[in-house]
Amino acid sequence: MSTSNQIEPPEIDKEINLLKFPKDPKIYTYNPTELESIDIIESSRHIVKEFRYKPLDIRMAVKTIRISQNRYQEQDEKLIRLKKELTNFRTLSCHPNIVDFYGLCFNDGEALICMELMDISLYDLYLVVHDREEKFPEKILGYVAVQVLEALGFCKSKNFIHRDVKPKNILLNIKGEVKLCDFGEAKILKDSLASTFVGTIAYWPPERFDSKKVAEDEHRYDVRSDIWSLGITLTETAYGKLPFLGEDDQPLTHESNTQSNIITVQQWILNLDIDELIHRCLGQLYSRECVDFIKRCLEKLPDRPKYDALMEVPFYQTIKNSVGQQDMSAYIQEIEDE
Repeated sequence: MSTSNQIEPPEIDKEINLLKFPKDPKIYTYNPTELESIDIIESSRHIVKEFRYKPLDIRMAVKTIRISQNRYQEQDEKLIRLKKELTNFRTLSCHPNIVDFYGLCFNDGEALICMELMDISLYDLYLVVHDREEKFPEKILGYVAVQVLEALGFCKSKNFIHRDVKPKNILLNIKGEVKLCDFGEAKILKDSLASTFVGTIAYWPPERFDSKKVAEDEHRYDVRSDIWSLGITLTETAYGKLPFLGEDDQPLTHESNTQSNIITVQQWILNLDIDELIHRCLGQLYSRECVDFIKRCLEKLPDRPKYDALMEVPFYQTIKNSVGQQDMSAYIQEIEDE
């Protein structure tokens, strides 16, 4: 290991380079030689790999974030803020709908965010379904919505707003569990492209584009921001692609990162015609109750409901009382087997 590139964590940090696993009282000191790289899971903005932790034969997901090499105060403060946010992640990960957080480690100029390994993202799942020219099942769509709302409600109880709800941050496994991931590190370690990706701003609510509040980050968010993002996520999942149209009325993709496309997405969000969006993306394939639920998520402020009110909507209650983890598990198994 190159000592010249090794980051020294802030001294106030007593938990960096320690790994803690669920249902295991022991605390393990991070040693890079004890991690075996298995596969690359994601490689867009930050690399996410599957690793095996050899001492316990545990598979885990590790997000790698490059940290610039300097010892200036600004960099130290950034690391401290990163640790604070990931401490929040650890606090939240006790919830069954939030991925388990194992630890934050540093190695060769990189921050390693170690967490629970899931089987598939909602994004990858809907791609498989639509590639087969199949309808994404309403009960599965509803179950995802219920589980994500449970996670967001728990976050709110801990005074935490997720801010980045989207299909790639909703993970599923063969047991039928649905979990949120990506807590904190994205907004703490901002890079020059972090706020310009179509795949990022596509989930922003209209109020986030309010230039009068752009310098006051916390005022651009309340829990209803995540509700909007959930509405776009559900629409995208049902539709099979981002629900926004670019030039020649062609659907935009997550890779459509030209300045004109970014502006196009912003204009779609600010001037959203909910009825047109629902008609184009959901058509007659989903029940009136499902459509009503999504439309409520996409109301502009102040009409957009908060978590408690949304949980009283008939679609939410129907799914919560009739669809269970076993249904999700069976569906994931069916997808895996085909």
